[in-house]
Amino acid sequence: MFCICASSTYGQDKTCLDFKTGKFKYENPSYADWQINRTDSIQIETNTATGLVIHNDVNWISNCEFTLTCTKVSQPVYNNAVGKVFKVIITDTSNNGYSCILMPNEVQPNNMKFKMIKVD
Repeated sequence: MFCICASSTYGQDKTCLDFKTGKFKYENPSYADWQINRTDSIQIETNTATGLVIHNDVNWISNCEFTLTCTKVSQPVYNNAVGKVFKVIITDTSNNGYSCILMPNEVQPNNMKFKMIKVD
């Protein structure tokens, strides 16, 4: 009986809750220079190629939905993002990451779909 139970739970996909915190990277190689560190309340996005650092407050609306409010950027050209709210919906999870949609707002006019990989 133990073997049946153990094998039925081994390898199950994770849930949104498993990705609330941690270090992440984009699956898409076009975004390979970005590193994302998220705690319960803060997300910091760093572009290692350009030096751009974006600070966001994180507010979880539900287990699979959160908002990012931009609080600070390291490069003045991106100051228009400060104070803006970005809504993210996790649409699917796997053992090592999740798929999500960044909903449109005044900074980003179109839905953007991403796959994120948890690296820690």
